[in-house]
Amino acid sequence: MRAIVLGTQSFIDGGTKVGSQHLAHALAAAGWSVDYVPTLSSPLDVVGRQRHARLARAWGHGMPQRAVGISQGLTEWSLQSMFPAHRLFLRWPWQLAAYGQRCPSPLRDVPFDACIADVAPNMLLLHQITARAKICRLNDWPQGFARDLHPVLINALGSMVGGPDFDEVWAVSEPLAEYARALNPQGEVVHIPNGVEARLLMPATQSPVVRQPRSAVYVGGLTAWLDTGLLAQAARLLPDWTFAVYAPGTPPQHGWPPNLQWRGSVGRAELPAVLQSHEVGLIPFCEAEGRMRYVERPLKFYEYIAAGLGVASTDLGALRHGMGDLACYGNDARTFADAIVQAREQAQVRPASFAKDFVQAHDWSTRAQTMLARLEMLLA
Repeated sequence: MRAIVLGTQSFIDGGTKVGSQHLAHALAAAGWSVDYVPTLSSPLDVVGRQRHARLARAWGHGMPQRAVGISQGLTEWSLQSMFPAHRLFLRWPWQLAAYGQRCPSPLRDVPFDACIADVAPNMLLLHQITARAKICRLNDWPQGFARDLHPVLINALGSMVGGPDFDEVWAVSEPLAEYARALNPQGEVVHIPNGVEARLLMPATQSPVVRQPRSAVYVGGLTAWLDTGLLAQAARLLPDWTFAVYAPGTPPQHGWPPNLQWRGSVGRAELPAVLQSHEVGLIPFCEAEGRMRYVERPLKFYEYIAAGLGVASTDLGALRHGMGDLACYGNDARTFADAIVQAREQAQVRPASFAKDFVQAHDWSTRAQTMLARLEMLLA
């Protein structure tokens, strides 16, 4: 059996693996021959180490050098595009067909059993690919890319999700599944959540944990939906607590109380130990461009649970639907502060085996088996 996976992240460039990469690895481990295609490279990929390396692979060598073996049965391709998919460069309808025109014959002229595509610009290659079954892995809301992609491309991605291009849609959240069903009521839509890489979340040692009493932590990005104002207000209401923010960049800290501190970024290897030194993990999200309605379980939720933390979150969009009673909720400073205190108490009464059992139940190996079973049904 042969599959092509149209993803985003590169195996070669490293970094945290995303869902399409876990799926590609699982297919190869199950005996499939898998071709994996990350984001295409354009001649403008000259800024940044990873972009420059991608440029060299895609444009600097002959065809044999563009296909790199990742593991047994899994090959990553470095493909070319004359322009990037960024909103400043892909902004006219004629470019939609041109984006994937340089797809090489080893991918374009062979039949695949399955083509699986994330919701990303690489979906535009779909019409160059021949496959018995085509699956859209609806891992994000197309409109949520408005900062990076032009409406011409965003609308095209939405039309493909709701059109006849795919035999089945795998949505990572129930709200995204409902979105897909609204686009195409006759389409086949299945809810298959994202997974986690359990071995990276669980601590390397099972030695007794020494947690700082009454300590809360946020780990993630300084995104538009991070409500630092709410964090500061909650910290003022809990002066006997400490609050730590681990994120790349430097947030504006004017007006922060002394018990709220920015600690900079933290590496993946150090993350479990950092989290284990606290008692509560924070998800202080605010609404941003309508994205929250499609967010059920952020990765940090799994990270917090794996480290044995209680979880305090704002109650927006699909967050309560996804996290349920494993988190405590509040939307204003007072109720969010109360949620932090309640989350600490909740974590303290959980059995010692809870974190490990929960994370392993949601490991990517389990999710991949569900996806493989769906493929077998489609191809039967």
